[in-house]
Amino acid sequence: MKILVTGANGFIGKNLCLQLEEQGFTDIVKIDRSNSTEELNEALKSVDFIYHLAGINRPKNDDEFKLGNADLTSHIISKLEELNRTTPILLTSSIQAEQSNAYGVSKALAEDVLNNYAKHSGAKVYIYRLPNVFGKWCRPNYNSVVA
Repeated sequence: MKILVTGANGFIGKNLCLQLEEQGFTDIVKIDRSNSTEELNEALKSVDFIYHLAGINRPKNDDEFKLGNADLTSHIISKLEELNRTTPILLTSSIQAEQSNAYGVSKALAEDVLNNYAKHSGAKVYIYRLPNVFGKWCRPNYNSVVA
């Protein structure tokens, strides 16, 4: 199985890729902000499953939320539709998707894009609304946790 991980160099992406490799998956396409749109488009032609973990949660301005969350998701889905593919996709969203702030709205828009993709194409879509996450490779003081 060929797996695409967007946000592969992020906190969740690094941990996921490590776990996939430990479970014996060897054909993992890792995409992060250093990759071009063309590289992402090329990967979408042949992958069997997508973990869409890429996103923006601490931008310099609120416009970046839409660009990095909703617009990136829309691009992925548009490309899959152009390729006539129904690749299953898992999106990590946020419990903030229920809020009316710029971040929450961008996450809700990304979820809507995926739900429409599933509805129109029959593709399997999985949306995980995560609360605050922490663990290995988490940047200090990025998400504070009290035990």
